Amino acid sequence: MFYPVETASHWKGIGRLTLRKRFSAFRRDRRQRQAMAAHAPVDLVPLHRASGPLLRSDVVLLCVTRNAMAFLPSLLAHYRRLGVKRFAFVDDRSGDGSREWLAAQPDVDLFGSRASFRDSEGGLTWRDMLVAHYGYGRWYVSIDSDEYLVFPGYETRGLADFILDLERVRSKRVHAVMLDLYPEGPLGAVAPPPAAETFPAEVCPFYDGTDYAIANEKFGTAVRGGPRRRLFGADMRISKFPLLLADRATRFASGSHHGPLPLARNYAPVQAVLLHHKFGAGSVATFRRIASEGTHANGSIFYRRIVEKDGFDETAILHFDGSRRFEGSEKLVRDGMMQDLRRPLRL
Repeated sequence: MFYPVETASHWKGIGRLTLRKRFSAFRRDRRQRQAMAAHAPVDLVPLHRASGPLLRSDVVLLCVTRNAMAFLPSLLAHYRRLGVKRFAFVDDRSGDGSREWLAAQPDVDLFGSRASFRDSEGGLTWRDMLVAHYGYGRWYVSIDSDEYLVFPGYETRGLADFILDLERVRSKRVHAVMLDLYPEGPLGAVAPPPAAETFPAEVCPFYDGTDYAIANEKFGTAVRGGPRRRLFGADMRISKFPLLLADRATRFASGSHHGPLPLARNYAPVQAVLLHHKFGAGSVATFRRIASEGTHANGSIFYRRIVEKDGFDETAILHFDGSRRFEGSEKLVRDGMMQDLRRPLRL
């Protein structure tokens, strides 16, 4: 099915499963759990504790990070504005000052590990351990350090309001599309942000507004498209579930980076957007580093395909006729990029 949708009625047909397909998802779910049970355990070592109490109603943000100092100030500023009171970071051997900066934040719990990112299933096992630590029955934001969650009305509403919308429709997690942000000109011409806490869309304000597809896949409803496919042939899933209510059935490591268990909860319309700050200053060097390290999914195969493609260098221009400027959540709703759960329901 084409995405973005043209009318609000189109959301009703997205993510629905027949009884037979729901049973197939249950069987895949069980196989994934059985396969994960054989993996060796990993550790988490507390490095710094946040000050102040953690309430049962507080949303905890989970993030595994490495050398992300370029993002962290703006990332925490964004999620603090949305109402996050506690951040749980696993620092994977950063050498750029990230660990020291995080340890100085009053609302951050910081962890390290003797295990590698790969040994922890790309950080997914660490996320499961953090959920067990902070408790089941709690809402969590689970993101990477370059992902900024926006939802209908986020400019004036917090996560608590959005969660009430989700609970009203009995949803336990949010399906969000990742929109890669990029500049109008060459990648190498992107200037550093004027301040560390600058929102990324102020520096890289454009995203692909057309030519996506959405379909039910193995691990859930998935969106494909964007500049990485358009220019470099990387047909990656670009949707995730960054906000979820974690119960004892929830598992990150048994699923995938784009669809935690139980799988049946992953079939849904797009109800939020992750602004993906992937093509900012220094992005070409970052892509090359990820490709060479091979620590992302399938040995960073999609990153390798991109960096090996002719034209991916500092002179690359991602902007095209179908580019749209980020102008806030209401435009994303009007353009059919995400469903609006507020009352009354709107496109």
